[in-house]
Amino acid sequence: MKRGIVLAWLVGSAAVHAIAEDGAVDLAYKTRYVGEAHGLRNASVFAPGLALTSFGRDRGRFEGEARGRAGPVSLLLTGTVSGQQGQRTLSKLLANEAYVDFGSGENRFTAGKKILSGDVGYAFRPIDVLQREVRLQALPPTLEGIPSLIWERFTADAAWSMVWANPGYRRRSDPRDDGSLALRAYRRWHGADLHGIARTSSRYGTELGGAISAVPHESLELHASFLSQHRGERLAPLADPASITQLLSPDLALRSVTIDSPRKLMGGLTWTVESGWSLLAESWWDGTAPTAGDWSTLAQQAARRSSLLGFPGVPVAAVNGSIAASTALFAAPTRTRRGQLARLAWTDPAASGWSGSFDLLRTPEDGGWVATAAAAWESDRLRFDAGLRRFGGKAESSYRLMPERRVLFAGASYAF
Repeated sequence: MKRGIVLAWLVGSAAVHAIAEDGAVDLAYKTRYVGEAHGLRNASVFAPGLALTSFGRDRGRFEGEARGRAGPVSLLLTGTVSGQQGQRTLSKLLANEAYVDFGSGENRFTAGKKILSGDVGYAFRPIDVLQREVRLQALPPTLEGIPSLIWERFTADAAWSMVWANPGYRRRSDPRDDGSLALRAYRRWHGADLHGIARTSSRYGTELGGAISAVPHESLELHASFLSQHRGERLAPLADPASITQLLSPDLALRSVTIDSPRKLMGGLTWTVESGWSLLAESWWDGTAPTAGDWSTLAQQAARRSSLLGFPGVPVAAVNGSIAASTALFAAPTRTRRGQLARLAWTDPAASGWSGSFDLLRTPEDGGWVATAAAAWESDRLRFDAGLRRFGGKAESSYRLMPERRVLFAGASYAF
């Protein structure tokens, strides 16, 4: 299967060049390899269940991406071969985008699968309620678009769009797959970019939000974003006090908690100087994120489960399975309700292709942190990336409880 997909990429690459030279369509092709080395944390409270998870497993993926447009039709296709330590290799072909757009004058219409992410933030984006992009991933894969019907209207300094996402569906297992109707608006006002959104869905009811980005000085950019939801939800550990039967059930390891009228807000700035250095700072509140108490409870329940190992009549598989299921909370897009990011970056002003960055993300609510150092070199067609990410903080903070202590990552891509 893997050889077949690689051959398809090579054949597709040749076809891309042939058609592009003919001038019939606009096409581009890119390949990328990403590798990650994951280091487990010694004496993790989740250790008994980690063999049933992906924590600590080195992994890699090879991607081929074809992007093209022919008249009103746009396509973004990716083929991926991926694997991780101790697991078999997986192959996948995916249409990330496949849509047709048409119209005249100020009105445009789009039908199909399209990437719909958008907001002014870097680490946290409150009004990205359609795509729901997970931020701050190390060398993430290409986003997968949302099936939608869109009507857009543009003027010289404003635009708005009506988006019917996932037509024909209501509530599904993943919020990004829910059916919804949204109105998005943009306006340029006195040198500032203003964004607004109103969305309705069966899961969250009505969501209203806005964002602003302004440049009061050539070196300074300010941005902020806000979202209000009629209702929200978050994952949380099993409610205490919990019986042994409940603790040993993987299906009960986490529960969904409904939240009335949650708020999300973010504010930040970017300072840039001519020498190529820039400083980005952001602070945010996410009313749908886990609390510091949730992480403390998660650790305590993992310890209680582990203490049951060796007791007569207690299946080892049940203990390990319930601990493994509880680690799904680490997949929360934001770890705690309060977050702060400082990012120092540099790009060579001499255009040598070199760049570097250092990020420090803090969760003040529980005293956790994650630090990331990365470097890259890029030419017209070739790009290399490498970096290190480390997790730490107070004993029961989300990042210190993380079963992994560090991740080394590297990537190489070539555009044809």
